[in-house]
Amino acid sequence: MTDVCTDSGHDPLPGRTTVTAQGGGVSFDVPVAWDAIELAPGEVVAAVEPDDADRFRTNVVVTFTPVDGALVDWDREASLREAAELDGYLLLDREDVEVGGHPGTRRLTTHATPAGESVTTECWSTVVDGIGITLIARVATLRVPEMAPVIEAVAASLVVRTERLVAA
Repeated sequence: MTDVCTDSGHDPLPGRTTVTAQGGGVSFDVPVAWDAIELAPGEVVAAVEPDDADRFRTNVVVTFTPVDGALVDWDREASLREAAELDGYLLLDREDVEVGGHPGTRRLTTHATPAGESVTTECWSTVVDGIGITLIARVATLRVPEMAPVIEAVAASLVVRTERLVAA
């Protein structure tokens, strides 16, 4: 279940709205003008900036994946899969961080779209009760300085409530 709402347990910052998934088990704030989309019920939730002509639209995606094993192994597998699938993939940075109140990882990467646009991706991942939760933010590389505060605010607003998570 995906909702755009303000009853997620906190008040979003002015100009932001809260996107929830997993029956309220996961939430994050995005700019009000962004469109929230449930791409695959219970598995993928996204929010995308408004369409503005012929440019790559900054977006955030949250995915839910069953995980057997440790976070570090799952994160490494995801990075290897992306390297094999994305043109010009380059891992720029990786660190251990807290994600939604849980131990996690953060990866910063870049790759090229099929149209040859450079895209920078920041990805935060955690595993909670066998469910891998990943917040992925993608932005055109030339717009990183402009969009970095938005992406940082989205990542900082991520909340993962273990009592509400539903196995995928």
